[in-house]
Amino acid sequence: MPASPARRAAGLLLAAALLAAAAPAVVAAEGFAVIYNNTRNDGGFNESAVAGLARFKSEFAIDVRENITRTEQESARSLNNFARQGIRNILLIGYVNETAVAQAAKAFPDVRFTLIDGVVDLPNVRSVLFREEEVGYLMGIAAALASRTGTVGFIGGMPIPPIQRFACGYRLGAAAAQPPARVVAAYLGDTPDVFRDRALAEREAERMLRDGADVLFAAAGFAGTGALGAAAAAGRLGIGVDVNQNGLHPGRVLTSAIKRVDVAVYGSFRDAAAGAWSGGIRRLGLADDGVDWARDANNEALIRDIAPRMSDAARALAAGRLDLTPACP
Repeated sequence: MPASPARRAAGLLLAAALLAAAAPAVVAAEGFAVIYNNTRNDGGFNESAVAGLARFKSEFAIDVRENITRTEQESARSLNNFARQGIRNILLIGYVNETAVAQAAKAFPDVRFTLIDGVVDLPNVRSVLFREEEVGYLMGIAAALASRTGTVGFIGGMPIPPIQRFACGYRLGAAAAQPPARVVAAYLGDTPDVFRDRALAEREAERMLRDGADVLFAAAGFAGTGALGAAAAAGRLGIGVDVNQNGLHPGRVLTSAIKRVDVAVYGSFRDAAAGAWSGGIRRLGLADDGVDWARDANNEALIRDIAPRMSDAARALAAGRLDLTPACP
């Protein structure tokens, strides 16, 4: 006797459920790993990656290997070790790992590598970049509108493309909001160590404050917290970076430029788990929830009159009505 339509449907649903249950085990057997620079808990870039990883592990019930490296040589060794152990999905944080990823990707063409904030042009590498110029533009608007002296400052870690895009957008946003606005800018150095040098950023911030800047945007990773502290101590305003840093000095952090590293990490591993991973360069901006600006109880009063202007600009950028790419490649 043939099965009824209801019974056939139930059978199909059961088969689909069994396949879905089996899929993670197959993917998990390929192995997943993340390599961080210096620390997992930096209150910024890496910590955002940890959040994205936690979401992936929670949703897919797949274990992920983790390692912390402090130099590109250590990253190269870790990459090779993971690949030799059969890990087939490896993600790294930071432009400093470009050479290590390029070498490993050539040596292990069957491994899927994801590099956050750097570019390696190989078919088995996904390079995830952010449209820092978009959120930098919003920070420039906020800084110029909040400034009482007409001078705002930008402190970058190193003159590398992601930080330069922050700076470019910041200048354009300040000019659009208040054409007479003056932007003073400085970089802390030319080695990755500067991103950890809080005292160096603090000294640079104090110099800018003495020169008349009253709002400072520090795109310098952990070091930037030194600049935020200097601005708060002087009764001026700072702007955070990478994650929401408004709570570090409530009432003295105007807003924060958020880079959604968590979105990039989750998205890459989700695609791998779903069999939809592909290499190439991805640029995440406002339209992709890749960058954002922070508003909460800590800065609500500071941005009350500024927020509408920022929101208008954010919508224009997300919709493509305002394109900063030619000016900030």
